[in-house]
Amino acid sequence: MEIARNPKPATRNPQPVTLNFTGSSMKPSLKPGDGLRVHPYGDRKIRIGDVVVVCPPEREQHVVHRVVSVDSHGIRTRGDNNNNTDAWVLCAEDIIGRVVCVNRKNRSKTIYGGLLGRVYASGLKAIKQIDLTVSRILHPVYHRFASSGIFRNLLPQQLKTHILCFKRANGIEMQLLMGRWVIGRQLTGRDRWHIQRPFRLFVDEASLPK
Repeated sequence: MEIARNPKPATRNPQPVTLNFTGSSMKPSLKPGDGLRVHPYGDRKIRIGDVVVVCPPEREQHVVHRVVSVDSHGIRTRGDNNNNTDAWVLCAEDIIGRVVCVNRKNRSKTIYGGLLGRVYASGLKAIKQIDLTVSRILHPVYHRFASSGIFRNLLPQQLKTHILCFKRANGIEMQLLMGRWVIGRQLTGRDRWHIQRPFRLFVDEASLPK
């Protein structure tokens, strides 16, 4: 969600810039480690559906979220992975530019804005709602299996989990890996691990460092 970079001065930069993305508020559109190609708006209109880099009021770090409304009161944004619209109301001067593509593992991915961006975000919201509904139904069974430890005992040695630590601007982020895959994270300032389904079946969460 946040990008470690000096705020305000970059806002008036007329040239495209490349920034590194961190956080989870824009998943799955953006992932930690993505290199973002950001184009300034210039005289172009800021559209609902655009993914933008902004300097929110009273924040020291840039934020990357999607535009959800543009009207006479200002510009509102929300992360694709968030349920609530951001508290701040922005003006055009707070927008550094629009994310047009990301570089991920030596591949370039286009980030669509405007109408296509709105359709994409709506689709993500619908999928998330379906996922939540299914999760509520299966939640008790899933956690019963996770607590039993049955699946942990079946895991081959080469897939045993291990932890990597990364120094961030505001603390230490820990990542839980199974082989080469990142299956969980404890973000800076958080006291709980976020472990992707179904990998909780293979993890003894109580043994993870806090």
